[in-house]
Amino acid sequence: MNAGWKLHLLALLIFFVYLALVILSQSKYSTELTPFFALMALAYALVFGLFAYLWQQKKALSARYVFGWACLYHLLGLFGWPLFEDDYYRYLWDAYHTVQYGSPYGVAPSEYFDTEGLGASVPALFQGVLNGINYPDIPTIYGPVLQYSFLLAYLISPGEVWALQLVYSLVDLVLIAVLLKLAAPRMVLLYAWSPLVFKELVLTAHPDGIGVCLLMVAVLSFYHKAYYYMALALAASVAAKVFAILFVPFLLFKTNLRVVGLFIFSLVALYFPLLSDSAGDLLGLNAMAQSWQFNSALYGLLTMLFTAQTSKLILALVLFLGFGWYFYRYHFGLNLLKAKGHIRGDIMMGGFLLCAPVINPWYLIWVLPFAVIHKNVSAWLASVMVMMAYIIGLNLEGSDLSAYQQPVWARVVEFGVIFACVMTEWLTSRNAARYTEKGFLD
Repeated sequence: MNAGWKLHLLALLIFFVYLALVILSQSKYSTELTPFFALMALAYALVFGLFAYLWQQKKALSARYVFGWACLYHLLGLFGWPLFEDDYYRYLWDAYHTVQYGSPYGVAPSEYFDTEGLGASVPALFQGVLNGINYPDIPTIYGPVLQYSFLLAYLISPGEVWALQLVYSLVDLVLIAVLLKLAAPRMVLLYAWSPLVFKELVLTAHPDGIGVCLLMVAVLSFYHKAYYYMALALAASVAAKVFAILFVPFLLFKTNLRVVGLFIFSLVALYFPLLSDSAGDLLGLNAMAQSWQFNSALYGLLTMLFTAQTSKLILALVLFLGFGWYFYRYHFGLNLLKAKGHIRGDIMMGGFLLCAPVINPWYLIWVLPFAVIHKNVSAWLASVMVMMAYIIGLNLEGSDLSAYQQPVWARVVEFGVIFACVMTEWLTSRNAARYTEKGFLD
């Protein structure tokens, strides 16, 4: 058996693990953590094991091999069902509300619970969708680009989760194609075949991949100095999810006023058709920012000593200073990153998430494409450990915890391992830089 067949055999084994996850998602055991974690652990072991073998043997891969198997995995995921998540009900409802009323914004789903009022006109299919929405008293938090994706899924098949899975699987394949232009296929394999990506984007149909895909298109355009395309993609990424705004000063700085103007115009144009007389996604985002906390790292530690508001102010100051320092180093400092223009989005988004009050597993999608480019070991380990966020009262049979409450030990293990890896990687890279500098000077 030659090396090519061995690689295909390993890819086939990963396919069978993902097939088992699809079967689990459709079975009566879909709400049990033990089989889920067992299959995810096996998937991670196979993907990381294959990468470690390729890295050690210094073997290259073809883009066709990586992308072809990724297509099969994404196709397979369309036959599955969301695991441990019900956010898709909101996506389906937002699309219905937009079709019926022209905008998804400003009205909380709970206002339709009255069957003699607004709820009287809701068809049976969407009554079921309405009843599945979590936090129904909060208006939608999703930006216009995501709303357009919900509408696209509605046009394919109203009220059906598989339509969402199809849209986000196709978008993720576009993202993989972009990454293949930014990094070696061996590195892209880590994202393209990632168990986290398969679970969160393909099976569970989270829409973050759209914002990330558009951001990476903007980054690719920036590298090629196609600044007008960059402005369009960056505006669309911000209009998908507010996370992307962190990259705006880095990518728009030093461009001309026409590029900045195109960015602003595009952002307004994307919001305008859906706004009507409401405040857009700001109402929902404000409610989330004020009261939500889940699986937090530094924020959770600070709230043990300070009030929630003080903790947010401290972390906001830390982020402002950190991003300000990196902005200066990136645009004006003498460093290797400036020469190639490779923005450290993995460190930027990783730092932002560690300070955030909420760290959902799918938020790591914003980190991993940059980890492909920069070979960030900590990010890939974090993609494993963040799955511990599913250890909550809702998923623990017989637990005394509330629905979304985590055991203390789970967060200690999750972030303890991540912080230990981050520190180890930082110390290793610093020592390597000192050794290189000393050798150069000698």
